Amino acid sequence: MTEPDFAAAALRAALSIDRTGAPGRRGAALLLLGYACDATVSELVALDVADLIPASSGLAVKIRRQDGARDDLMSLSPNRADPTNCVVAAVQELLCSLRAAGRTAGPLFVRTDGYAWVNKSPAQGKRPAYDPTGRLTAGAAANIAIRIGRASGIEFTCDWTRDRLRLCFSTATAS
Repeated sequence: MTEPDFAAAALRAALSIDRTGAPGRRGAALLLLGYACDATVSELVALDVADLIPASSGLAVKIRRQDGARDDLMSLSPNRADPTNCVVAAVQELLCSLRAAGRTAGPLFVRTDGYAWVNKSPAQGKRPAYDPTGRLTAGAAANIAIRIGRASGIEFTCDWTRDRLRLCFSTATAS
């Protein structure tokens, strides 16, 4: 199996997660968007709802690249042949869930309590322990991807907090 074929197979396996709840929808959108946009976890968690622009052919995503030198506007088309692995559908499901919870602006990838969206930041002393908007940290997003991979029998050999998601899938191994 060639590297791109293995990466696609690893992504499909990872996306066999349960997407009926908030964590599954968030995980699917995180993996698919990261893979489609060739983004790092830091670039993904920096996305806001406003960075997603509906387009007649699907969705445009404004990615602020880590180097800070540029923003990329990525055009994403729906995958009608394979809706399970469709980045546009996964992002739209995530947005619907966020809207249903009253989140129409702010971070795209936010914390959950395992069932629903968490709107408040737990406090440690007098200051919040996390981003008060609920935004995931890069480390938390990386842990989500690693957990999804392990549940699907995939071990990643990359550094999720530094490397692009496409690279992580291409260097993954079946466990």
